[in-house]
Amino acid sequence: MDNNTDMNKDNYKCDKILLNEEFSEALKKTIQEIITRVKYVHYNVTVRKITTGGNNFLGELYEIDIDGETSEKKNENNIFLKRIIQNDDFRIYSIPEVYKKEAFFYKELGKVFDVLQENVNIPAEDRFKMVKSYEETNNEVIILENLTKKNFKTMFRMDVMSIEFAKLSIEQLAKLHGLSFVLQKKRPEYFETKIKTIKQSMVYDDYWNEFVTKTCELSVSKFNDVTKEKISKFFEYSLDKYPKYMNGLHSQIKCLCHGDYKMNNILFKEEDGKITEAIPIDFQQIYFGCPVIDLIYFIYAASDRDFRKQHLYYLKDLYYETLTRFLNYFAIDVSTVCPRDEFEECFKHSLDYALMYTLYMLQMFFVTDDIPDISKDELLEMKIQVDDRFYDRMQGIVDDFIDLGVL
Repeated sequence: MDNNTDMNKDNYKCDKILLNEEFSEALKKTIQEIITRVKYVHYNVTVRKITTGGNNFLGELYEIDIDGETSEKKNENNIFLKRIIQNDDFRIYSIPEVYKKEAFFYKELGKVFDVLQENVNIPAEDRFKMVKSYEETNNEVIILENLTKKNFKTMFRMDVMSIEFAKLSIEQLAKLHGLSFVLQKKRPEYFETKIKTIKQSMVYDDYWNEFVTKTCELSVSKFNDVTKEKISKFFEYSLDKYPKYMNGLHSQIKCLCHGDYKMNNILFKEEDGKITEAIPIDFQQIYFGCPVIDLIYFIYAASDRDFRKQHLYYLKDLYYETLTRFLNYFAIDVSTVCPRDEFEECFKHSLDYALMYTLYMLQMFFVTDDIPDISKDELLEMKIQVDDRFYDRMQGIVDDFIDLGVL
């Protein structure tokens, strides 16, 4: 059955969903529950499978449009659905575990965040923004409002972000971290049991070391021998230090982190050519760790050398100023959870994390049309082809760290 086919052959007279054959009976039942809850009398269902072009490796994505009538009015539900892929041989982390994290965020934690913000009357335009989640979200399928119907979109993963996009995105990141600090101060029992217990997903073992050794070889393949030698020494050192960064062992400042805060995990809307709103998505990699790592990850994943020369330290300051102002709504002094001197010191001494993760993983943002199939491919056997822009971006990052004396 074609993914773009109208699933209701009877045209407003169907009494069950005839979704495509890829959907399990349990998933069909889940969508039917949404229709029942909305109290559609007649409805039409259209399903489209989304091709992400390398934006998502861990799920199958669908748009589902339900339009029809209740007893009172015409109604339409536009749904984004992310369904878990099954691959027991995926050894870097547990795919079921990351879906469980995202379901927790949307089904529980997001509601807690809403209440916290409502209780102190934060204006709608200054809140941490979240996509509406359906109650039927569970550990195997994430069901959200499809905001593409409201003209939201994502940046192309190979682009360099604009400063306007960067500012709005970093403000949202600071507010996400801020809400974790609010829980720490205002709801300590919940914080201790539900936030501090969220572990980093990656498993740093021999398999991980073998995987990143392979990816690093691609990252350095076009450098000269002198630079390759410098990176080789840094790489050996990084294998021990990288897990410490990701587990927050290098810092006293800790909160709930996004874990994969990159350009194409942020929805944005434009009006008259100006970006007016940004909404973070994809919370599969949340963990309790150092917020500075989230910040550095975001900036280096979406910028080139020229952008960083102009904006790196401005964006770092914007993050801290936003965090300070946001916590003021809750009568929390930022110095009690993230002192400025400790933040600055952490940022300075954590910058080499950017070189580590870009050597390991940046190529995944630049894969060409031959996209790896995580549901089938063994990571160590994957043949990754990257766009030439990757090598230019990697050169700029290496030049940064030569200038900093890290290489």
